[in-house]
Amino acid sequence: MNLLKISVLGLVAAFAFACAATSPSNNTVSNVAVPPVAPPANTAVTPMETASGQKLYLDNCAACHKENGTGGKMEIEGRTIKPDNLTTDRMKGSSDEKLARYINEGAVDEGMPAFKDKLDQTQVAAIIRYIRTDLQKQQALIPGVQ
Repeated sequence: MNLLKISVLGLVAAFAFACAATSPSNNTVSNVAVPPVAPPANTAVTPMETASGQKLYLDNCAACHKENGTGGKMEIEGRTIKPDNLTTDRMKGSSDEKLARYINEGAVDEGMPAFKDKLDQTQVAAIIRYIRTDLQKQQALIPGVQ
């Protein structure tokens, strides 16, 4: 009976080892590298990082999404578009990776240009940090805005 138990345990251990050795790990690299955007929860964003993100946002995003991030219907180059309000709960709930993809790839049908050839991933991350740490938090402090 003990020999049977030992044999079964050995088979289970061998199976577990074989599965672990052949399964992909969470550390695999996809074909699109997106660096971490938001700082860890216990890490404060420095004023220099905020200023960098703010400048990049103002230079590349504010023309459509407004300086305060609220977007809205507008006309640009003879076309009426409605840029997203970056301060809504829906946008707050979007992952940093999703926002980075949106900035990089754009949404041509909606009037959002792709910035992958204009901004590097560090710059995209700085813009998203600015949106998260300044625009979204500022709007949360103003009653009735959303």
